[in-house]
Amino acid sequence: MRILITGANRGLGYEFVKQYLDRGDEVIAAARDPKNAETLETLEQKHDKFLALYQLDVKDMKSIQAMRENVERRFESLDLLINNAAIISGGSNRTYPFGELHSENIAEVFKVNTIAPLMMAEEFAELLSRGESAKIINITSKMGSIGSRTGASYYSYCASKAALNMFSRLLSFELKERDIIVLALHPGHVKTDMGGSAAPLMPEESIRGMISVIDSITEGDSGKFFDWEGGVIPW
Repeated sequence: MRILITGANRGLGYEFVKQYLDRGDEVIAAARDPKNAETLETLEQKHDKFLALYQLDVKDMKSIQAMRENVERRFESLDLLINNAAIISGGSNRTYPFGELHSENIAEVFKVNTIAPLMMAEEFAELLSRGESAKIINITSKMGSIGSRTGASYYSYCASKAALNMFSRLLSFELKERDIIVLALHPGHVKTDMGGSAAPLMPEESIRGMISVIDSITEGDSGKFFDWEGGVIPW
């Protein structure tokens, strides 16, 4: 299987790369500065025939288009696109509460978490249509579930993931005739830079679960919102 993963230099993205390589898949790893990611370079040395590193700024449409052109020249098709790149706050790790909200900060979060996955899907749809059992997996969050929300916090992050869920649903209809499955997938509360050190779930366990879900979903699951264990999350 040939897999493209964004935000591949750390956290969940890196663990996706590692586990897919370990099982023998071909991985295209995209990051803003992959050559400065020592962990990716180590994997490249170990899996040089199965790992391709690409520079990608998901906020920059020209960067997305350039990567698509480069990937298309090198590869005939794509089987899986994992839109993993995300930020919790624009320009810093601080999340602004009500009364201190900044429109620029909110816009930055939406660019990365919501608009970029849609643009990636549009650019790579043709390559995916040439693949086998093609899938687009948008890594979202239960924090984007409107039905599960019980309090106010993380305004930009929660809203950006709720919007990503809607884009996932729309894409499932748009790409049905091309036989491309689209899924919104929640990784759980994972111990990463974004999830924090108090998170109960290790990246290895989350990714193992998500890969199992990705492998098992069928056309009938397209447009749904699952968690890392395959449970359905309310919109």
